[in-house]
Amino acid sequence: MKKYILTLTIILSFIQFSSCKKDPVTPPPPPPPEDFTFPADTSFSVRLISSSTAVSSGGNFDVKLVFYNMQNVFGSAVEILYDKNLVEIPDQTKMLVGPYFQTGDTSKIMMLKKVEQGFGRASLGISYIKNSGLVSGGSGVVIKLKAKAIAAGNAWFKINKNKLEIKKSDGNYINNFSILKIDSLQVTIQ
Repeated sequence: MKKYILTLTIILSFIQFSSCKKDPVTPPPPPPPEDFTFPADTSFSVRLISSSTAVSSGGNFDVKLVFYNMQNVFGSAVEILYDKNLVEIPDQTKMLVGPYFQTGDTSKIMMLKKVEQGFGRASLGISYIKNSGLVSGGSGVVIKLKAKAIAAGNAWFKINKNKLEIKKSDGNYINNFSILKIDSLQVTIQ
């Protein structure tokens, strides 16, 4: 009789546990794609833009470096200066490469990204590989900085004109580089 009760208990336990419905596990949704949109402009310029020019302290915002109306761009070096007392960009993972230089084949691009929060600067060097036959042109986002407002005030972002290079595949500056318009950005932090 004990064997019968034990066997029956095991069978009933098995039936009970195997008949329980398991809740389907829904994977989390993928993160939304990064926004690399920018306003149209007919000027021959390099601009820093943000969709948020007024943010709250503690808030996050993006700053995009946009090349406008350029031709035969093989590579570029740029240093962006910012107010380290008002803005934080913790490291180079907060520097996202935009679509301007993207080919879909990362083996054709060389890149160096560096953030120095203590000095308030973010640097980028990006170029196609020599003899790749690739160049970029037109307008587009080169890089997006993901910044955090850490204190109230008027935070500035500036392109260091002495460290800006935009070159063709022959190593020379792009045509009309000397008349290139360079714009900075100010973000008000409340």
